[in-house]
Amino acid sequence: MAVDRGFGASLGIETVMDQIRCLPETPDGRKIPVELINENPLPRFPDLLREVARRGDRLSQINLTLRADYLSAGVKCLREALGVANDSGIYVPLSSIGSEFFDDAILRYLNKGLTGEKNLQAIRHLRQLKEAYPDQMGYSSKEGEIHGFIHPRAWDTKEITARIRQTMCLYGLSNDILPPHSIPLIIHHASGLGDWMREIEQREGFWFRRYGSIIGWWEAPNELPSGNGCARSGITA
Repeated sequence: MAVDRGFGASLGIETVMDQIRCLPETPDGRKIPVELINENPLPRFPDLLREVARRGDRLSQINLTLRADYLSAGVKCLREALGVANDSGIYVPLSSIGSEFFDDAILRYLNKGLTGEKNLQAIRHLRQLKEAYPDQMGYSSKEGEIHGFIHPRAWDTKEITARIRQTMCLYGLSNDILPPHSIPLIIHHASGLGDWMREIEQREGFWFRRYGSIIGWWEAPNELPSGNGCARSGITA
């Protein structure tokens, strides 16, 4: 489990195997699909698959969710694991790669610890591995995988928009990487960006709609009514 999901430790293979053993089976006798949610699952992934084969646990599918930079760093391990999966008949979809965007400026604002080039490098690896293991690996949106793509973003400019459109066309991202629908940048009212949004509201005299704890900054703002300050409740959360 990734550190940012609240679990800052690792599970041993024996523990993971116990979890796999408890999975129900499908009518053909194989275990139902299992998902490894981990920023960096690849270094021990081949060992896990070998242990699954050694113990005779007939897995049908292992979904991977990981970061783009760790994918590139562990691509040799992934290639090795796909070879083991091929021998065992296990399907390995890379169901979600957290790229989020492909522009360095926006990635810095998102504090992702990634660059646009690292994200594109991961995509090159995915496409090459798909050619080598077409029946054992999935990664594209056409295969049902959903990779993160945040749009719109609060820092968008005409220049950034032009750059990302050029990147999309140049690398054919719409063919296999971009999801059917993007997700706007989520700004919670208790975050630093939430403070920024409230400053804009107070300065400009409008307020954005709230969705629970989320500020709907991507929508057209509502004008504050004149008179008493009753509508100020709209900019306090």
